[in-house]
Amino acid sequence: MNFSSRLFAIACAWGLAIPLAASAQNVDITKSVVIRGSDDSVIGKAVTVLIEEVEKRSGTKFAETAAVPAGDAPAIVAVLARDLAKLNGKPAEGLTIPDKAEGYAIWQAGANNNQVWIAGHDPRGVMFGVGHLLRKLEMRPGKITLPAPLRYAGAPVDRIRGQQLGYRNANNTWDAWDEKQFDQHIRELIIFGNNAIELIPDFDATPKESPVMKMTATEMNEKLCHIIHSYGIDVWAWHALKGDVSDPKLAESELARSREVFKQLPVLDALFIPGGDPGDTLPKYLMPFMEKLAAVLHEVHPTCELWVSTQGFEDEDSEFFFNYLATEKPKWFTGVIFGPWAKMDLKEIRKHTPKEFRVRTYPDITHTVRCQYPVPRWDRVFAHTLGREPANPRPIAQAHIHNGELADSEGFVTYSDGVNDDVNKIIWSMVGWDPKADITEILKDYGRFFIGADFANETAEGLLGQEENWKGALADNKSVDKNLALWQGVEKRCDAKALKENWRLQQCLMRAYYDAYQKARLLAEMKAEKGAYNALAKAGEVGANDAMEAAIMALSTPDHNPPAPELKKRIEQLGQELFDSIGMQLHVEKYKASGAERGAILEGLDRPLNDRYWLQGHFLEIFHEKDEQVKLDRINKLINWEKPVPGTLYDDLGNGRKEPHLVIANKWEDDPGYVYTAQDEFQRDPRVPQDPGQLEPKADAPPAGTIPPRLSWLDQAQTLFRADLQMKYENLDPSTTYTLRAVYTGRFKSTMTLTADDKYEVHGPVKFTDPPEVVEFKIPAEATKDGTLELRWKKTEGRGPQVAEVWLIPNS
Repeated sequence: MNFSSRLFAIACAWGLAIPLAASAQNVDITKSVVIRGSDDSVIGKAVTVLIEEVEKRSGTKFAETAAVPAGDAPAIVAVLARDLAKLNGKPAEGLTIPDKAEGYAIWQAGANNNQVWIAGHDPRGVMFGVGHLLRKLEMRPGKITLPAPLRYAGAPVDRIRGQQLGYRNANNTWDAWDEKQFDQHIRELIIFGNNAIELIPDFDATPKESPVMKMTATEMNEKLCHIIHSYGIDVWAWHALKGDVSDPKLAESELARSREVFKQLPVLDALFIPGGDPGDTLPKYLMPFMEKLAAVLHEVHPTCELWVSTQGFEDEDSEFFFNYLATEKPKWFTGVIFGPWAKMDLKEIRKHTPKEFRVRTYPDITHTVRCQYPVPRWDRVFAHTLGREPANPRPIAQAHIHNGELADSEGFVTYSDGVNDDVNKIIWSMVGWDPKADITEILKDYGRFFIGADFANETAEGLLGQEENWKGALADNKSVDKNLALWQGVEKRCDAKALKENWRLQQCLMRAYYDAYQKARLLAEMKAEKGAYNALAKAGEVGANDAMEAAIMALSTPDHNPPAPELKKRIEQLGQELFDSIGMQLHVEKYKASGAERGAILEGLDRPLNDRYWLQGHFLEIFHEKDEQVKLDRINKLINWEKPVPGTLYDDLGNGRKEPHLVIANKWEDDPGYVYTAQDEFQRDPRVPQDPGQLEPKADAPPAGTIPPRLSWLDQAQTLFRADLQMKYENLDPSTTYTLRAVYTGRFKSTMTLTADDKYEVHGPVKFTDPPEVVEFKIPAEATKDGTLELRWKKTEGRGPQVAEVWLIPNS
């Protein structure tokens, strides 16, 4: 094997994408030596990171020397600011090394600009400066180049920039990893500005809880503490209490259990106790218990910080909690965490938290639905196929969410359950460093470092495109086709071995193929459903049974001519490749995912996208009717479901394209967590692909209440926390009275009241039925005599109002 072939093989072994050609760059630093200018273990680790990461991507190993070479020999110097003069170094003209924690400056020197100096305010600053350099280097087999000039000085805006890495069965990837994979991943997060890792430990002597685990959680968390500490960043732990510690016996057992957890962690800088999700103790009992827990914690880790979240606190709980902080001023308490299911927004939390206590956030960056920051007005196709935990690059949205929280917290540790949110992690860390950072440049760095030197621009465009794929109606979304073409172009240019080993590239490809496959299926199933309704419209001419037979035939068209089989085949290949490369569990049975909600997107790959099952379920009942007119009447009801009489105003609530009367109180940009605003909610889809023969007319009539749900029932409009659910109608006929028809359903099963114009009761407390029923209520004539109608649903029990369908029907 010749030298260039050997370098090519080295790069392939690390899963880097190798293009067919490489473009020249300005400054060649391939022959650089590396100088560690300060004697510190973290700086030593930074130098090791630099040397190893360059070698993985280029096959070239930088030599480490003690002195800066004379003349213009290429070199990279990593040094503390205080030691810069010892090496006869000085910042470039006009550049000042920040006098702030974690700050650094990086510049080029020498007549040929081939000497790179990294000077940190502290050891972490040097580490982050090395990360900066690695993000900008263009590394190819046998050649390392640097765009010139490289000139930067800065320090982070966010004090805390962390990610949660939980070695547990509930996540979609990490439980399959060994400590070397974690080490590499933690290193990569640090290269992009991360300064904290939050573990999810639990003291449990039982065997491994996941079928893909390499060791017990206790064993892994001990190793992870050492790994994290070796990079000089903070070790956090998320530690949920098991039960209501207002019970004295349970409180004592929890203190004992917690002591054992703390002992299992050799390093612990900060502890996070969630107040809810999970958490069952009211603050009036929780806070006195926390004082005892703090004493136990500090026996083992004397300087460890102690934080509590307000997740799940009702208003009276929050009032007690903040009053306790203000009056007791507990010295053992560090700060308040804002996370999912907090019923105050962050500004309220900061306002009520005494100034001596700190505030950080716990943003859910890993989920798309049924979560803190759902994808706004997401197409139901994606909600029911990709589900809650797919690869979800949302760079623009995540940067906006972060920057909206900037003024009221000092940083974050994200909530994550795997690597599906990898891009989001990078975005949070980088805008946590600099909220004004250019998102496209961050994504170019991501592509350059992780995908390959010649794919920076395409990676940025491709990831931004995948965020666009999720906007608006899928059937009309041109970004989906464009994005697939882009990633297929990358795929063709990459080395085959890299395609099987570079998991970040595999995730990008998976989303591109998956989105395109679902669009192809949607168009085919929409066409089939339209054909079915056309067939049903002829029932009066051909007879009910023949019309239903023709409709069934139309609905089965995609069975006989499946759309885009080549896309499905590639998706299934990528599922295997992601399992092989990083243990990503995209299917419950095949890849041992802990549940369909936990990233198992292959479970939903062929989930029905139209109302075929609902229609055919009704057909089964109708076929067994004896009277032809009854059959025709029931078919007519299906055909005219949305418009039962002329003049009906219909809203398919939860479907962002068909809810014209829903009141959206705030723009997404102003309320991305939907604290004050109605949102689209999606239930888990209980329908699964099944043998069409089960829905043929020869089958027995289904028992009452077992017909598969209509698609419109699987999503709802809902409000949570601080808002009621509202609808508004205008330009009504003042001389007409109206009936409200509705479907109340949703996972919260709340009890709701409904009023018109805030003064007329439409109904008192009503609790959901399961399965859902269509209900009707008379609208008082006084409410519509001015030509407008405002409806308001208020919860009396449960998390919040949820409504799936609403008809405002004029009375004849």
